[in-house]
Amino acid sequence: MKRLVAVALLVLSFSAGVSAGPFDRGPYSGAPDAESIVICWTGSPPMAGKVEIASAAAYAKSATFERAIAVPVPSSDRAGTEVRIDDLAQATAYVYRATVQSGSETYVSPMGRFRTSPAAGDPVRFAVVSDTQWQWEGENRLAALGAAVAADASTSPFDFVLHAGDLVESPAGDYWDHWFSSFEPMLLAAPFIPVLGNHEKNSRSYYDAFPHPPGAGQNDERWWALHWGDVVVVGLDTSASRADRILEQQAWAEKELSGPERHKFVIFHHPVYSSDAYHGSGYGYETIYHPIFVETGVDLVLNGHAHNYERIVRDDITYLVLGGGGAVPRGLAPKHVDGSIVAVEGRNFYARVSTARKGISVDVVSVAEASETSFTLTSNQLLDSFFLPCEPERPSIPWATLAALAALVGVLLWAVIRSHR
Repeated sequence: MKRLVAVALLVLSFSAGVSAGPFDRGPYSGAPDAESIVICWTGSPPMAGKVEIASAAAYAKSATFERAIAVPVPSSDRAGTEVRIDDLAQATAYVYRATVQSGSETYVSPMGRFRTSPAAGDPVRFAVVSDTQWQWEGENRLAALGAAVAADASTSPFDFVLHAGDLVESPAGDYWDHWFSSFEPMLLAAPFIPVLGNHEKNSRSYYDAFPHPPGAGQNDERWWALHWGDVVVVGLDTSASRADRILEQQAWAEKELSGPERHKFVIFHHPVYSSDAYHGSGYGYETIYHPIFVETGVDLVLNGHAHNYERIVRDDITYLVLGGGGAVPRGLAPKHVDGSIVAVEGRNFYARVSTARKGISVDVVSVAEASETSFTLTSNQLLDSFFLPCEPERPSIPWATLAALAALVGVLLWAVIRSHR
């Protein structure tokens, strides 16, 4: 029988918000790897419960869960539950749900889904959003974007969803409550992995809310690296301004990007290059990080901060500015930066990325035409679509075969020499 899990309860310092039943936030998953996942939620009032989990294939056959992990009552009124589930099978799709108990009443969450890390050679598919923040009037732009990502995942599942920072307008409780309620379908669809933006202000509430892959810096998760089959994703914090933290991230990035993975991605908030009329470029990351990306063969760098879309290529590295997750779009400067290939303003959008042995496919999907006062849904329009081919893999020849070929060449050369005597 598989060993069950280590269960950790985290007391979260969220401000009180409007409760939508026993689950204020979640459940949702994060910190995925080859054999484990972390499931999180908060509730009002905190209740004892359990997490039930099964492989998607087994659940489809029996509609029952293979494992149940008991969770005790959190120790404070605004406590959050964080459950690490170990001993999972690699390259396997799972379903889960949380159940909480209050007296004779039982509350069951919607079903969530995730996948453990694939084997080398398997395709990988993920979504990227950024700059979700919060709009105060009109239609809930975050809910529209989250619904679009969840619908996309229902067609072909995402391995995970990345966020390039500025999740909320401010890291206060009301903002987080609105964020979690708006993105519930997206958070149930796949594990969620963010990086810090300037609006998070390196707040404890960010670290309390989201489990990250193994990393370093504050809580060992201020920057992190996800090694996922043929893919590595390195997440950095560009709000860190101290020289020692920048140097530490440089060394971290170079080490984590120097591995054997075929496809290499980096995600952080501030753009290395941008034609944004408001922010522009000039943060210094072209000096701090770009040489490392060139040296280690990074394929794609994912940024936000500028509230528009842009694809820029420098030294064979593709940079995407993806600040269209719900914040009010901003305009582009009349003159675009060198290497700018596609630039679009006035949209809320997300990106989907697919990897295979032959290369990386990227679609940038429009959710709505948007301005400060208007929001008009679009129907799966593509703002951009492109393919980054990989260099062909060199065939691996066993040493025994090489030795035999060398011996054969030697015999042939000797025969040629003797024939000319």
